[in-house]
Amino acid sequence: MSGGLPRTLFIAVSPGELWAALREGEELVELRLFRPGGGGQAGAFYLGRVVALRPELPAALVDIGLPRPAFLSAEDAPPRTGLAGLTEGQAIIVQVMKEARADKATGVTARPRLGGRWLEVTPGRPGIAAARGLDAAERARLEAALGEGAGAAGEAEDGFFLRRAAAGGAAAALLDEAAALRTRWRAILARRATVTPPAALEEGEPPAVTLIAEFAAAPLDAIVIDDRAAFAATRHWLAVRQPEWAARLALHSEAEPLFELAGIAAAAAGALAARVPLPGGGALLIAPTAAATLIDVDSGGAPILTANLAAARTAARQIRLRNLTGAIVIDFISMKRRGERARVAAALAAALADDPAGVEMLGWTRLGHMELVRKRRHPALSELLYERDEDGALVKTALTVALEALRAAVREAAAPAGRGLALHVGPAVAAALTDGPAREARRALEARLGQALAVIAEPGRAPATFDIRRR
Repeated sequence: MSGGLPRTLFIAVSPGELWAALREGEELVELRLFRPGGGGQAGAFYLGRVVALRPELPAALVDIGLPRPAFLSAEDAPPRTGLAGLTEGQAIIVQVMKEARADKATGVTARPRLGGRWLEVTPGRPGIAAARGLDAAERARLEAALGEGAGAAGEAEDGFFLRRAAAGGAAAALLDEAAALRTRWRAILARRATVTPPAALEEGEPPAVTLIAEFAAAPLDAIVIDDRAAFAATRHWLAVRQPEWAARLALHSEAEPLFELAGIAAAAAGALAARVPLPGGGALLIAPTAAATLIDVDSGGAPILTANLAAARTAARQIRLRNLTGAIVIDFISMKRRGERARVAAALAAALADDPAGVEMLGWTRLGHMELVRKRRHPALSELLYERDEDGALVKTALTVALEALRAAVREAAAPAGRGLALHVGPAVAAALTDGPAREARRALEARLGQALAVIAEPGRAPATFDIRRR
């Protein structure tokens, strides 16, 4: 738990991407990188078309307009008919559950969930469920309130999931949110009748709003944004969705970059390092692989139990901070006593308890490793920023370097000099800026600056480097 510490969300906007940083008290607990335009954002609804049935998996492949079909597993198939009720060519409403990654397609479900601040509506799946930790008496009160309105407007087939944030909430507010979410679902169904698959079924929210909605399940004490357009869009969204938060929104207009002024930049850089120091000595070595993320504990000479307890707490923080998902294996220093293992496992469980993504501890292996599984919705930071070179080493992608160059160009353009800018980059980065995934971000920045940015490809330049020069 954050222990009542103030929660502040910082959003830094730059060409082609947005960074969000959640701080509880003085500690950075979560980082999120959002790059608009990729499609297939978690939570988005599409009218897709079944292009293949794969009973051996079992799954179906669904075209939702992305470069490769989305993956619909049997457990996420329509609840009444399952995969057996699907046919190739059939149109079907699906919701993105897991965003695509380098080696895996976008994951979708035909069991939609429409989330609000206090509850989720589950169309076609009646009943009321609740998050763990919601007091039994409070749950009964909220269920009674929902039960009164559950059959309204002929929507008795809708179900509800109560979030922990609903505790203490007014019944009227809960019913208002349920009604708003149902209205949203009816709009999705109405749009289905007007489009041909594959097609999006809702207009996307502005990127800053999308990020804030991800963090809004728990109260935010302050939201700071460094871009006027994003600030205006957020203010409008808050006025409609959560007006009580409007006074907590602030625009950062200082010359010094937001993350640097707030003391986040250094912590964010550390979240990408392969080696993370442990308090009292030692370190964690974090290595993403295709099969799992491996976390090795180096004692650095500290007592074994002391180092492992510190590693458990630090590993939990890094898992959330880096958005590590899927299989995670922690190689703690070997412990001979069963009681020591139990203490380390308890420390890890306590540190993971408030991770909103949900982490399942599978237990100790015969080799003394702790195995975890963390639910995936968004790509890990390392997946967005890096790729493997011919030797297998992680290196920044051309897109990452291109967007770093554009961010540097913004700072350089603010200096009074009166001459245009030239970006000196490697060939792959130049291609990303001129004809590749960073092209639209470059064009948007040129329109904002009122001048063209020259892109100079230098064949001998190291791929991860660039220079910004005046022409």
